[in-house]
Amino acid sequence: MKRLVGTLFTGVTVAVATVVLLLMLKSWLAPDDITFDTIDSRPVISAKQPATPTWQGTLDNSGYDISYPQCGQQLSEAFVGFAIVGLNYGRPFTANPCFATQWQWARTHDAVAVYINMSDPGSGTARQRGARIVQDVIQRLPDNNVPVGTPVWLDIERENSWTDSQRSVEVIQTVVTGLTKAGYPVGIYAAPTHWLEIAFNARIKIPVWLALGYYSSTAKGVADAKLACKESAFGERNPAIVQFVSSDGTSRRDRNIMCTDPEGLVTRP
Repeated sequence: MKRLVGTLFTGVTVAVATVVLLLMLKSWLAPDDITFDTIDSRPVISAKQPATPTWQGTLDNSGYDISYPQCGQQLSEAFVGFAIVGLNYGRPFTANPCFATQWQWARTHDAVAVYINMSDPGSGTARQRGARIVQDVIQRLPDNNVPVGTPVWLDIERENSWTDSQRSVEVIQTVVTGLTKAGYPVGIYAAPTHWLEIAFNARIKIPVWLALGYYSSTAKGVADAKLACKESAFGERNPAIVQFVSSDGTSRRDRNIMCTDPEGLVTRP
């Protein structure tokens, strides 16, 4: 009984302390400033996205993404609503040698975007690394006839070099901040396991593009992508776009389903 009373007393004490702490927070902050984020110490990747034109009309929610692995391949003539093209050759500061041709193909669709590859081998500070990537991208985009306002997706994959999660998050946030300030809407592409390994428990408050993996059946891939649209992907965020890979004849293609309104995810060519 004494142990039970002691346990109850401890529980009441903790509860009272918690209430007092929250009241102290309210005395320090305006009421509207107290949110879940105020008392959640996990890192958050966020940004004030640049203004984008209101999307006019409808857009077919299917799409392709391509990059240097598709160099020399016949690009699909199937009707889809959007296309996303990789700017790099798998790493930052490199060039997709087929970008010009692939970008021209992408612009035959109703909407386009680009993606860049990210990595952090640990050279310099995290902010220096992120700033170098931003500087390279905002020079490379106009050089390749990609206008300001085109959404840029950050490809976060464990095949590239990364250090610890705290530094990785800082690199990613630096790039997100730099590109959005330069006028490019930004989102993050990853598979959940990759995000967990690289950024651990970091939350995301910008659009995410979820990678599901390979499907031998395109119909099954489409069905699972539509289901995934309704569930949290990574970073505690539901996906804006879901990608799956399927066979198309002798080659594999990266196919995509858009889950939400296209504004800020893709742009009119």
